[in-house]
Amino acid sequence: MYEDGDTHEQIISEKRRKNSKNHHNERQVRLNREFKALNIWAKLIRRGTLDLCYLKKGRINGKLVSIAKKIQSMDALGVVGFRKIESSKFNLPLVGFCMNNAHPFGDVCNVEHEITISEDRSCVTFKLMNFSSAGKFKWSEGILYYRIYVVIFELPDIEWNGKDKAYQPIYLYGTLGRKTVVSEWIKVGREPRDIVIPIAFDANHLPRKKTTVMVSVGLEFASEIQFDTPYIVKDHGTCAILGCF
Repeated sequence: MYEDGDTHEQIISEKRRKNSKNHHNERQVRLNREFKALNIWAKLIRRGTLDLCYLKKGRINGKLVSIAKKIQSMDALGVVGFRKIESSKFNLPLVGFCMNNAHPFGDVCNVEHEITISEDRSCVTFKLMNFSSAGKFKWSEGILYYRIYVVIFELPDIEWNGKDKAYQPIYLYGTLGRKTVVSEWIKVGREPRDIVIPIAFDANHLPRKKTTVMVSVGLEFASEIQFDTPYIVKDHGTCAILGCF
C-alpha cells in the first residue's frame, strides 16, 4: 500500500510504483553491479601477470578499473547494469599500461620494439632489432646487465550471466592460456644486436573467441654479475602491457 501523490488516496498494489528516489536507487544498484564487473576484469589482469609481480610497484587496480570503465562504456547497445567489458573488441586503452608507478616503462627504456602474432594467435614474437643497449636505460644505479620477461595471457570478456545473476568471465580462470619466457642476462653494450624472443601457449591450447591475447614485457636490471650471481638493482626493474591481439 502506498499513498498516491496526486489524490492522496491509499493505493493497494503488489508492486510499488516508481518514483524518483526508487529510480535513483535502482540505477545505483546497477552501477554498483557494473563496478563489480570492472574489478573482476582488473583482477584477471593482475593474476595473469603474476610472473611479473616483483617488477610491479605501487597500486594499479584503480587504474585498471578506470580502463575497464572506458571499455565498458563502448558497449553502446547494452543496458546500464548489464553492459559487457569486451576487451576482445576494444583493447586499445590497455596497450601501453605500465604496472610500475615508481618507474614508468617508457621513462626507463625508450626503445622501438616490435610484436608479431601468428594467425591463430597461439604464438607471439617480441623483437628488438638492431638494438644498442648502451645509454638506453635510465636508472638511479649503474646498469651492466639486463634481461627481458615476456608474458602472454588470454584475457576473456566479462558478461552478465542471467542464470547465475552475476557478472562472470566468458571462460573460467583455470582454462585461460598463460605463458612466460625469460631471456638470459645480456650485457649492456654499444654493439647493435637483434633480440628475438618467441613465446607460445601450450600445444593443446588455442586462444578462443571473445578473448584478447595480452602481451606484457618486463625488464630486470643488475649492476653486476659475479660467480654467476646477479646483483639486482633496487626495485628490480619495470614492466608494462605492450600489446593486445
